[in-house]
Amino acid sequence: MTEPHSLAFLIYPGFQLLDLAGPMSVFAGANRALGHNAYELRVLAEHVGPVHSSAGLSVHADGSWQDTLPVVHTLLAIGGELPEIDTALMSGALPDRVRRSRDAGMRTGSVCTGSFILAAAGILDGHRATTHWWNSQELAARHPAIEVDADAIHIQSGNIWTSAGVSAGIDLALAMVEADHGRALALTIARHLVVPRMRSGGQSQFSTELDLQTEPGTRLARLGQAIRQSPASRWTVEDMSEYANTSRRTLARLCRGELGLSPAGLVERIRLDAARRALVETDWSITLIADRSGFGSCQRLERAFSRQLGVSPVRFRDRFRTPHLGDTT
Repeated sequence: MTEPHSLAFLIYPGFQLLDLAGPMSVFAGANRALGHNAYELRVLAEHVGPVHSSAGLSVHADGSWQDTLPVVHTLLAIGGELPEIDTALMSGALPDRVRRSRDAGMRTGSVCTGSFILAAAGILDGHRATTHWWNSQELAARHPAIEVDADAIHIQSGNIWTSAGVSAGIDLALAMVEADHGRALALTIARHLVVPRMRSGGQSQFSTELDLQTEPGTRLARLGQAIRQSPASRWTVEDMSEYANTSRRTLARLCRGELGLSPAGLVERIRLDAARRALVETDWSITLIADRSGFGSCQRLERAFSRQLGVSPVRFRDRFRTPHLGDTT
C-alpha cells in the first residue's frame, strides 16, 4: 500500500476553528471513503499541547513548527484575526517552517487569513493569491509584490494554494482531494458534508452562480436563466410555476432538492447577484441598482445584503469596485 500523504496544519493561539475543522473534515472524509489512511493529518504549533482557538475551544498540537520529521507533503497555514497572526509571526519559527516547505517543493497553502503567514515568509511574492475579502486590501498594502485577487474562492499558483474566508477552506481542501484522487472522490466527500456544490477556484466569493448547480436544459435551469435575464420582473411562485410548467409543490421540491432554496430564495439570490455585479461594474446609484435588480427599494436591497453577505451595498462597492466609467479618481 502507498504510504500516506502527510498533511500538517499550522495553528497558533486565537486561530479560527472552522478554518481548521472544515479542511480537516474533508481529508478525514477522504480516508473514510477510501477505506484507508490516504492522508496522515497532523497539527503543528509553537509547542506541543493544547492551543486555544478564537471560539474558546482548544485543539491539541501533536508537533511543533520546528519539527523536521516526519516529512510533510502538504502544509496549510490556518487563518485567524490579524493581531493573533502578527503575534504568532513574532516567533521566527513560523515563517521559517513555511519557507522550508516551499524550498522542499512541497504543496504549501493557506486558509483565509493564513495567507498573511505565507506572505510573511515571502513565498507569495510574484504569485496570484487570495484571502478573506475583508482583509484583501490589507494583504495588498503589506505585501505589494503579491497579486491579490479579492474575489476568488481559492487559487493555485504552482505549488502554492490560497483560499478565501473560512468556509472557502472546504473548497480548497476538496480541490486538493480532486487533484490527488479525482473528482468522483471529491464529490462523494462534498455530498457527505452536505456541501451544496463544489465551488471552482475562479468563482466569486459573492457570486451565487446558480447555473452551476442545475443540470443544463432542465426546467429549473431554464427558469433560473429567465429570472437572470429579467430580475426586475414580478416573479411570484405562481409566475415561476407557470413558466416552469409545473405545480407550485413540484417547483418547491425541485428548488429545495437541487439548490437548497425556496422559490422565493432562488429569486432573491439571483437578484442579489445582479445587484452585486451592478455595484462593481457600473456607476449606478444604489436606488437605481435596487430597482433594476428587482428589489424595488434601497431598504430591501440593504436587508438582503446584510442577511446574505453580512455587509452593506455601499461597503461592498467600496471594497470591490474598480475605478471606471464616471469615476475621476
